[in-house]
Amino acid sequence: MIDSDDWMVLVTETEASICPSCNSPDITMGACAVGPVHVLQEFVCESCQYEFTAVFKLTGYLPGLPDYGKA
Repeated sequence: MIDSDDWMVLVTETEASICPSCNSPDITMGACAVGPVHVLQEFVCESCQYEFTAVFKLTGYLPGLPDYGKA
């Protein structure tokens, strides 16, 4: 199992979420909790059933609203 810091570097460099226990990319997102500064995202690995929570931190903002394909 890789530690939290190594997992964060690997995910950031590859831009792919992987299981920190078995390195499988076959993970499913679960519940998400959004706070004013942090977002917690639950994951379950479909390969080894390892459960973990990723922590995301506010880094800034973008002006305006995203255009999700509006005409």
